[in-house]
Amino acid sequence: MERGISVSLALGSGGARGLAHIGVIQVLKEEGFTIGNIAGTSMGACVGGIYCAGKLDVFEDWMSKLTRRETLRLMDFTMSTQGVLKGQKVLEHLKTILGEIRIEDFDIPYTAIATDVRTKEEIWMRTGDLYTVIRASSSIPTLMMPSKLNERLLIDGGVLNPLPLEPLMPKITDLVVAVNINANAENHVRHREVLLSSGLDKLIDPNEEETMAYTSRMVNSVKGWLNMTKSPEVDAVQESTLNYLGMLNKTYDFMQDRMCEQSIEIHKPDIVVNIPRTVGATLEFYRAKEMVEEGRIAAKKAIANWKLKQLVQ
Repeated sequence: MERGISVSLALGSGGARGLAHIGVIQVLKEEGFTIGNIAGTSMGACVGGIYCAGKLDVFEDWMSKLTRRETLRLMDFTMSTQGVLKGQKVLEHLKTILGEIRIEDFDIPYTAIATDVRTKEEIWMRTGDLYTVIRASSSIPTLMMPSKLNERLLIDGGVLNPLPLEPLMPKITDLVVAVNINANAENHVRHREVLLSSGLDKLIDPNEEETMAYTSRMVNSVKGWLNMTKSPEVDAVQESTLNYLGMLNKTYDFMQDRMCEQSIEIHKPDIVVNIPRTVGATLEFYRAKEMVEEGRIAAKKAIANWKLKQLVQ
């Protein structure tokens, strides 16, 4: 492959799975590609913006050291009916380790996607404080409170555009690369399972007791948000309400999956890196190392397939 081929990157939404974007970027750089344009939604906006700021190594180092307990401490729960989390604590911590960052200062064109609740419009953000932009693009409905920016009330860009290829058009680089972290899980073997089968399981925390404690605290926090009590009379209500919220989230997932497929079909990116939804849940940020490796594996596979097509042509 000729060195220095330029690419435009569309980085999709998906919570903690979006940490896989780090691995994709690493492999692209290792393979000699030059990143010349980035558009991101939600976690894609976060990773893409931090890369453009030249701080991705610092961010990865911090994320890779997060434990379940530390992840929970970064979640600023609230009693608001608009969401479970305020979403400010983690951004304030990011600012302390990365410093002040404004996206109009980037050398690489960058676009973050959000959704305006009032006007029902997709918003493309290309100026402003990076942390404010990330917060707006990452406000997952029912999980995080909406973000107020000027006169707008913004929620997750994934509501309308979970894989933002449109801001990369018309193409200003040699190739367009789409990173879909809501892909179909068919025939996928999770990196965790590969590690376990090979004995190389150092990336996995073996402390199952801590895992159970983390899950229990998360569930109890959500029940508190729902104003539920622990009495036999409301057990059925608890199960029904949680299943109801689960169904809403599942429906949201289905919609995102379909929109990603349609966006790929319409815009036909040159390379599609598929990372299945099953590799991780929205809040599993303590699995950063594993998510990054998932991104690396998927990127290597996608690039190998692209190279093979070039030889055939």
